[in-house]
Amino acid sequence: MLERRFRWMEGVKMRLRQLPASQIALGVTIEGETLIEADMAYEIDNMEGVAVHTGPRGEAVVTMVSDDNFNPMLQRTLLLQFTLHTDGVASRTQ
Repeated sequence: MLERRFRWMEGVKMRLRQLPASQIALGVTIEGETLIEADMAYEIDNMEGVAVHTGPRGEAVVTMVSDDNFNPMLQRTLLLQFTLHTDGVASRTQ
């Protein structure tokens, strides 16, 4: 699950959580494990989309996207991709 936040004094922040499919049910609140948490100190922007697919070695590949909303002075269009290793540590996909 991609969570995002914007505050004028702090800029944008984002958090990516892994939610167990077995716990998803109507009316249930799930916290999930935090995989990535980032703010403006990292190369992020207003991340708006997330997709996950299986890589060639069976690893989970997470792709996140932002767009500049036709305002390149304040925002950027980014495509970020990470590989989620079985030990739960994310790394940038080359």
